Amino acid sequence: MKKDKFISGFTFIRNGVKLDYPFIESIRSIMPIVDEFVVVVVESEDDTLERVQSIKSKKIKIIEEKWREDLRGGGRLLEYYTDIAKDAAAGRWLFYLQGDEVVHEKYLEYIKCALKTYLNNDKIEGFALKFKHFYGSYDLYHEGEGWVRNEVRIIRNNPEIKSFRAASGFRWSDGRKLNVVMLDAYVYHYGWARKRSVMKKKILEHSSWHHKDEKVLKDLEDKELKKLYKHAHSLHLFTETHPMVMENRLKEREDYLSVDPKLLDIRAVYKVRDFFANISEFLFGRRIGEYENFKRAGYYMPFSEFTECKKEEL
Repeated sequence: MKKDKFISGFTFIRNGVKLDYPFIESIRSIMPIVDEFVVVVVESEDDTLERVQSIKSKKIKIIEEKWREDLRGGGRLLEYYTDIAKDAAAGRWLFYLQGDEVVHEKYLEYIKCALKTYLNNDKIEGFALKFKHFYGSYDLYHEGEGWVRNEVRIIRNNPEIKSFRAASGFRWSDGRKLNVVMLDAYVYHYGWARKRSVMKKKILEHSSWHHKDEKVLKDLEDKELKKLYKHAHSLHLFTETHPMVMENRLKEREDYLSVDPKLLDIRAVYKVRDFFANISEFLFGRRIGEYENFKRAGYYMPFSEFTECKKEEL
């Protein structure tokens, strides 16, 4: 494919409305810095396709795909549809967001500048961003402590780079990890910040993409919702601002999980663990026992030090 664009966004979505994914907000969040945005819309049981079509922008490229029941299990469906979107993108850099991931506008220029800086450095094959996992509501988040802290979301446009492990990240087709630059910018993951009335449906459908075993799905269905939210002990209070594209959703505060504020203070074990993990990260660049689906090949400047792209970087 001719790489005639600088940055392409890409994603896939199915039943985005039914399961209350912020997929429109996700797409819009990086629209200012991409030259195109490829959206694979898998046949759905709602008006997901019409919602994507309602984005009036010449940057949007929609690909309609049939549901592949034969690929269900092991996360293969997520990889399959992600790679269809990736392979249709024409940018030199490809920026992947899942349907419940949003980037704050404050990071956009910083990210674009980093991509310009490393464009001609062939040793750099992608970029990893940090993650904040909002949990139960928009006021609580989970970061680290067993969840993904950093993951590849920007890659070079190379057909031999494929989505990996249920499209959680990317690797070379022979299994090699990508050499990436670490960015001091966050992806806001809203996958667990949904109304309780929708959350169980989301969990069951997402699980069906990974499991063919109907007994596993039945066991999940029988669990109380509060047992599916099992990380209340390790949540943090969010005191910053959400991306502007999330403004309308922030007004909908009813029917979200409520967590006893006392749980946010009774975390001595986790605080001690984090203390040593933070020391490890400071000394060695990573936390003790932390799994990473990439090789760290460099660090871009801290976001707090970024003002604007220097002329030599443009």
